[in-house]
Amino acid sequence: MGRCFRVVAACALLGSHLGAANAAAKNVLLVTGSTANAASGTTTVEVRGAAADAAWGEITTYVPNGYTINLGYPTGTRIGSVDAVAQLLETRANAKATGAVLVADRNDPAVRQAGLSCTQSSEHSAVWLVRLTVAARTVDVYAFVDPTSGGDEPFGGAKVALCLPQPYSSVFASYAPLGMKVSDLTFTISAGVFTSPLFGGRNIWRTVLTPWTQNGAALDFASSAESQALVTLPTSVELHAKVSTRRGKRSVLLSGKVVEGLAGIAGAHVSFFANNTSAGGASTGASGTFTSRRQLPSRTTYTATATVPLRTTACVSPLARSLAPAGCVSATRGGYRLRSNSVVVTPRTR
Repeated sequence: MGRCFRVVAACALLGSHLGAANAAAKNVLLVTGSTANAASGTTTVEVRGAAADAAWGEITTYVPNGYTINLGYPTGTRIGSVDAVAQLLETRANAKATGAVLVADRNDPAVRQAGLSCTQSSEHSAVWLVRLTVAARTVDVYAFVDPTSGGDEPFGGAKVALCLPQPYSSVFASYAPLGMKVSDLTFTISAGVFTSPLFGGRNIWRTVLTPWTQNGAALDFASSAESQALVTLPTSVELHAKVSTRRGKRSVLLSGKVVEGLAGIAGAHVSFFANNTSAGGASTGASGTFTSRRQLPSRTTYTATATVPLRTTACVSPLARSLAPAGCVSATRGGYRLRSNSVVVTPRTR
């Protein structure tokens, strides 16, 4: 209990071995979490691929600079959930898989052997059991959590390595039940596991996906490709109100700004609520500001929610080709929702 470490190197999510071979450009990484600094909320990490991609073999996540990871949960604790979209190659069917993320016993001989096979080391700071259920079958895989060291240090202060079984041939070891081939994998990690950095700024998550060869005999390291997700903190939406009376009619001008880091966010949708009832909406302009005028018949409490869309962007400082030979193929800024402060507005009386 009480174990944790803070990530103090650069930021990244690196898949040292997993990915999309011939269709690498289709890989996308999405990350959302707490929108405030030094806060712990639900963290979602999703890797999206395509059905035509070669089967993923290993994913290693480098956690961005400044994040704290709580490793003190006892064995068996559920710390999140997992959802996946998969093809079952044995039956040629598409399926959805769901499951849980549990704390595993890192000293268990079977877990240590799995770690040796996945990361070439049996020693890990923590191990998480990812238990997927698909078509009434259970598939257990492990995620190995460690601080970075040596050549990994420039890419993050911690890494989480996940290995997936190959779906192509039952002749080879580590065959996935039903020939399960995952093309979309989403981890929803509970609040309390990750705490966001103390200071504001841009955080770069990276993933490098390395696929299995087409016969499932080995990993195809030459096809490793990087994807990025940029998370800028803190984010906020402020709401202001100004009452006016014109020709005997009272109205209120609602205005504000949606901010990510120090920059306004264009294209966010703002929904207004008057005494908890929907009261229209607006969109943010290029500087992140918005305005909307409403009639004001009586004393009203206004709030707003801002929905920030998923955005694509350019890769930032891509990894060396020695680590991701296929290069950085995508970068995103995750979508999320913010809630504003409350503003109580009272009509002016003459």
